[in-house]
Amino acid sequence: MEVTFVASIQGHQVERVREMAERLRKQRPDLKVTLVEGDAAKPLLLKHKLQFGPAILMDGRVEYVGIPRWRFLVERLAQVGQGLLNPRSVVQPEKASPAKPAAAPTAPSASPPKPAAPPENPKREPVGT
Repeated sequence: MEVTFVASIQGHQVERVREMAERLRKQRPDLKVTLVEGDAAKPLLLKHKLQFGPAILMDGRVEYVGIPRWRFLVERLAQVGQGLLNPRSVVQPEKASPAKPAAAPTAPSASPPKPAAPPENPKREPVGT
């Protein structure tokens, strides 16, 4: 599996992107981890219809725009390694719901309902005493 960290072309969170790429290299030597920075990042971002970055690609697909928490990245790497689709971006098929019977239209009433009168308070004292 190949994980590509694409740095922001505006310099946003570049150091954090570098740290995460290095940490992933150390913890998962089985992965091919690349870091794309500077002018090389712009065509890659445009290819994936992103304006600025940072982003993380896994096997050529955008998995994160921005930098996620470390735990989220590790969990997603495990899912991609197992061939699972991202549960946050996959449209789940709708379950077939039983057909609802059509309700009969109601006839409009002749006069609108009258508003309720406010309750009277027998202990009310006159103003100014």
